[in-house]
Amino acid sequence: MVDRPLARALTPLPEESLPGLLLRLAYRMERSPARVALLCGLIHHQNRLPDEYLFSVPSGRVGSFAAAARLSADEAKALTLSSFAAAYPPLASVRIDGSRNTTAARKLWAASLSSRYCSICLSGDGSPVQSLYGGPWKLRWHLPVSFACVAHRSLLSHTCPHCGGMPNRPESTERQGLIMNRTTSGLHPAQCRRLAPDTHGIPAAGCAARLGQGRQVAPAPEADMRTLVALQHRIDQRLGRGQPSADTAQSAFDRYFFPDLVVAAHLIRLSWPDGAQFASSTSLADLIDRHVSSTAARHAAPAPGPRTPTIWDPPESPAECAALLGAADSLLGREERGDARMTDRVGALAAAAFGRSPATIGAALRRMDVSPAMARALACHSQGFYRAAGHRHARQRIPSRQGRFGVEHVPALLPQVWLSAHFDVLLSRWGHRSGWKVRHLRRVSALKLAEMGGGGAWPDCAKTLGIPWNTAQQSLKVIRHELNSQDLWSDFQRAVESVASHLDDRTDRVHYERRRERLACWRIPAGDWGELCRGLAQFGQGATSPTRETATVLIWAHVTQGDHLHSPVLGALRESGCSSQRLVASINQLRAPANRKGDKRELLRRLDTYSGLLSAVCDQPVASL
Repeated sequence: MVDRPLARALTPLPEESLPGLLLRLAYRMERSPARVALLCGLIHHQNRLPDEYLFSVPSGRVGSFAAAARLSADEAKALTLSSFAAAYPPLASVRIDGSRNTTAARKLWAASLSSRYCSICLSGDGSPVQSLYGGPWKLRWHLPVSFACVAHRSLLSHTCPHCGGMPNRPESTERQGLIMNRTTSGLHPAQCRRLAPDTHGIPAAGCAARLGQGRQVAPAPEADMRTLVALQHRIDQRLGRGQPSADTAQSAFDRYFFPDLVVAAHLIRLSWPDGAQFASSTSLADLIDRHVSSTAARHAAPAPGPRTPTIWDPPESPAECAALLGAADSLLGREERGDARMTDRVGALAAAAFGRSPATIGAALRRMDVSPAMARALACHSQGFYRAAGHRHARQRIPSRQGRFGVEHVPALLPQVWLSAHFDVLLSRWGHRSGWKVRHLRRVSALKLAEMGGGGAWPDCAKTLGIPWNTAQQSLKVIRHELNSQDLWSDFQRAVESVASHLDDRTDRVHYERRRERLACWRIPAGDWGELCRGLAQFGQGATSPTRETATVLIWAHVTQGDHLHSPVLGALRESGCSSQRLVASINQLRAPANRKGDKRELLRRLDTYSGLLSAVCDQPVASL
């Protein structure tokens, strides 16, 4: 390892990048960047200056580099994009090591090896050191979300004004490194390092044009510049926040600011020209249109040479990137992010985008770690529910509605009192309904509430509520047929939303999940069963006579608001291979309306009273059952 300090050193300029510092050191020492990197211990064993060092310098090399460059370890790390990883989530999603190039980094909007630049910043601020060696190559210029210089109120450049090439982007298939033509010495840090081809197309001499003294980017209209500079200012503010805020809500907003912005940019492109309405001016819409058209043309007829940009890559042109991000920001809404209106806007554009794209594109976007509101907008729906096949690849299970109740507050069957209070309009319009169909409606409504409160497709919701998959599927089949045939879907949606609003407003919500857990192995004690039967005429010993198991099942169904057929007692009988027919017949006989008289009616009343007492015990923080 290299421990000896360089004969000459430079203090890093504010926001300077590692390649920028190496270029300034090389110019001051009159050596090539490759030689300086070797002296700093940064040359790879294959005699390469690895491009992944832009993201982070390996821990085993940080010490020698810092010692050679006369820096502290923190100053050395601050030269890499790792300093932005906490504020810019796309960087954290990219794994960079010696076995991979950085193509994935660009695809994921993490960074580009070819830096954008502000020519005024590169020319220096007039101080002695910057007059000699130029201004800093800023680290953030490698990020796709940096498209303008706020200090000089101008768009960044991305190509050399003389040769038209991109800094550090080789024309050939040569492996990209941290610095282009690293063995060439004598060039000012702000000079173009590209090799200009001769008349035969063979690289012969370096371009060497001064990037800091070239022509400025064509200015955008003043109104557009105000909009874009304001957006860049907000982006820069968030890039400067190294650690999450102590405010939970603000921390979540900051965490998802960039992932949501990137996904919104993808949706603008994929749905174009539907997304043109979110461009703030015709000139910005024209820039997006130019980008979309050129990307489509390159895909249709890929040219030989460097890799053809994909639909996942950010625009190379800062102006086109600025226009696209401006439209994405408008789609999300500056003050409305996370609310229902934003979800509706994004959802409508997502439907248009996915309808024109392969299914794999929609699945890839849903796998991204975005905000709950964005995830809801991206999720596929089919007849009122998250689509089972389209939701399983989502990065997270997202409630389909933003509310205060959770899936733990949802029973397996919609309680009869909720049905009467919120489904009166639907039931009044539902012709030819039966008790059997209404039971399916109660189950499907519970599935929808579980999706609203906990997320996931209906199989996930069914599993959470303890409903067998085939039972849930059959109920959905029946209810979808009924609602479609009678045009009642809007009534169903309004009714379930009314129940959800009711649950949101209540502070005494029942924790049905805890009740199910606590009664999973419960049986009514023999003494309690004896007390329930005290004073009643002895029931016969026939197959349908009430038993202790009958009472256990009915009490479980009352307390959990579940289907008695899915009770733990009946489930255990089926798993053991025993017949459940006798117990089911006993339950049906006791519950039959025609038999609710005399001692049977009294027994049912006592069971209801007992269920109420047991419910109160289950709702206590600690219960002994």
